[in-house]
Amino acid sequence: MKKLFFVIALMLTSVCASAFEFDGIDLNQPYSKVARQISEKGYTFNNELNCLEGNCHGTNIYLSINYVDVSKRGMLGQLIVQIPFGNRADQFDEVSTIFNVIYHQVQGEKGALTYEVDDDGTQLVLSQKDGYIVLTYNTPYYSARKNKKN
Repeated sequence: MKKLFFVIALMLTSVCASAFEFDGIDLNQPYSKVARQISEKGYTFNNELNCLEGNCHGTNIYLSINYVDVSKRGMLGQLIVQIPFGNRADQFDEVSTIFNVIYHQVQGEKGALTYEVDDDGTQLVLSQKDGYIVLTYNTPYYSARKNKKN
């Protein structure tokens, strides 16, 4: 039963993680619009965790936003989504198996898999940290990614 719940929760999360949109929010628009739309969805700042906290399709998640490391001022560089899943040893493997079916994997290192999720260059990095599955969306405006290629 727990495994079924995990798979259903993961599938709901993957719906949130489609292409260059997150929960219906286009990540390739100015940061001010992204921030306003996230706020309208009811996400609130969690002082203890220093991030936004909210609910995406029934799953409590935590969001962090990087609008500093950008190649074009005023745009969003990264959206980092943390999904609490406990510390099961096989959870990352289960999630990566599902993401390997949905997206094209372009890079894989131990504990961090990178997927191309849109033709505009948006990438998704799947990782695991302290009981969380972490989805890091790198938009085409994320400057640190461009610097790594050089």
